[in-house]
Amino acid sequence: MKKSLALILFFIVSSTRAEFVSMDILTMTLKADSIVAGEITCVDNLVYELEVSQSIGQIDGVITIRKFNDWACAVRWTDYFVGEQLLAFLVKDKNGFRALGAGNEGELPILKNNVYPSLMCWSFDYGQLKKLSPHQGLEKTDSIYHMGIEVNLGFLWRYLDCITNCFEASSYQFSRVKSAHWTCSEKKVLELRNSNKLIDLTFEKYPHITKDVN
Repeated sequence: MKKSLALILFFIVSSTRAEFVSMDILTMTLKADSIVAGEITCVDNLVYELEVSQSIGQIDGVITIRKFNDWACAVRWTDYFVGEQLLAFLVKDKNGFRALGAGNEGELPILKNNVYPSLMCWSFDYGQLKKLSPHQGLEKTDSIYHMGIEVNLGFLWRYLDCITNCFEASSYQFSRVKSAHWTCSEKKVLELRNSNKLIDLTFEKYPHITKDVN
């Protein structure tokens, strides 16, 4: 009986894992209704409040965001806590705001003006790998640290702003951009490539969706 139950659970979890495809940072940027950075000021059972310090999408003040729910394939690296600083890719539905990503990749920790995209969403050969440990008392047995790429917040923010204003996706497949095009002029794109390394790396990483302006 125990063996049969174990097999059933194995196939359920395996099936669930097969359906989980993480979003990369380009896809989250294009799918988000808003991108915000700020500090958590209140934590409740199902939601938290974030005081927004900067945003792409005309959001300011304090907003309420639904918490990420841990599940079989993904556990948030730390419990939410007052004072936690985040960069979040948000969508809004009838129940309010929530962060993108089934693996919690849509909530990026911020520490001392650096932001730490998780490995599952970072597609570029740029930045240094760092391991972040949760504060004492906020540890989780299934996820004791966050593996992320250290990137200067201002530098990443300029990239996100450029993508939002000069890039448009037309279709997605398996939680990733399938087809897209640049909306800025070739001259503007060249300026952006020369001014921000991540823009240049986007062309190298996604030649199938940026070839129109190469």
